[in-house]
Amino acid sequence: MLSDNGRQIPELGLTEQTNPVNLFDWLSFQSDVPFVPASDALGRTAALKYYYSVPLLGVPLEVHSNSSEVLAATERSFGRWRCLAPEHVSPLPPREIHIVVHPGQSKAAFRLPLVYRLHGNTFVAAAGDNLFTVQLDRGAALAFVTPEMVADDLYFRHAVLECMALLLAARTDRTPVHAGAVVRNGRAVLLAGHSLSGKSTLCYACVRTGFDLLAEDVVYVSRAGGLRIWGNPWRIHLMPDALRFFPELTHTAQLQVNGKLKLAVDVATASDEKWCLFAEQAAVCLLQRHDGPQSELEVIDAPTVIEALSQNLETGFDVSGDPLAAAFALAQGGGYRLWLGRDLGQAVALLEGLTDHQRPPRSR
Repeated sequence: MLSDNGRQIPELGLTEQTNPVNLFDWLSFQSDVPFVPASDALGRTAALKYYYSVPLLGVPLEVHSNSSEVLAATERSFGRWRCLAPEHVSPLPPREIHIVVHPGQSKAAFRLPLVYRLHGNTFVAAAGDNLFTVQLDRGAALAFVTPEMVADDLYFRHAVLECMALLLAARTDRTPVHAGAVVRNGRAVLLAGHSLSGKSTLCYACVRTGFDLLAEDVVYVSRAGGLRIWGNPWRIHLMPDALRFFPELTHTAQLQVNGKLKLAVDVATASDEKWCLFAEQAAVCLLQRHDGPQSELEVIDAPTVIEALSQNLETGFDVSGDPLAAAFALAQGGGYRLWLGRDLGQAVALLEGLTDHQRPPRSR
């Protein structure tokens, strides 16, 4: 395995020994991302002549840039939100993101890991010649990124663009909750559990049998004017071994921004688009794997749901909103523990019971 100064680089897929100078050159490339350069060294004169607006999570968002490719990336990330009906858009001043594309000092190793920090209402991130800041209390963000960063479409969208946009939207009565969600008959079922608990696999199993996808891993809860659960429902990322459950998939596992190999299934490009943007009714299921084949559903009380959704939060889920109030609102729709066995079909049938117009059977 190739290494650079003693560090293995398995994602390059190279096996021959390479001189460090040649490795540096191999990682370098010339990007063809167009941008209007600033006339000064600091970048303050960059003309942000390109503009894009969209109601992300029902929150008005504007993106300004000196590169048309940044707007094209914004369309790929958020374009489907333009179908949201005007009456569902909050009457708020738009959140603003300014993205300046600038030439970096080095062309090498553009996918450097971003370092994120938060103090007070200021969120900052940096990696090499790329940096951005989000002023959470002002509803504004500013980024300086290189053409090489923008050219790495998946990384730029996930680590920079979507990070900034969702941080801003989440500060407007959109509390993030770590859960997947599917919808049937107008009622959402939130699937909450730790990593590898089966949220994404169960979400896809539900979608292929008639549910709509609301979110794979994060929902955003608004409470002003009544409960509304928002999602970002375009893709589901599955572990490579999911092919044994879903043999119809022809996808190849790809290295994701977080370094994990996943099958990325785009439910929004299917002929029968199986997604929705929000729901106003929901039940909460806490996922718990077990070794047997059968899945079972157990009714749990509201305090158990509230504790599971609001305590011991992962980093990032405690930045915005009121997690305790969001958990309390969600618990009013009913709470269950789903003991997830190997039979996904039975688990989906139990969730169908939660979305029928009758009380599901108590099975444990």
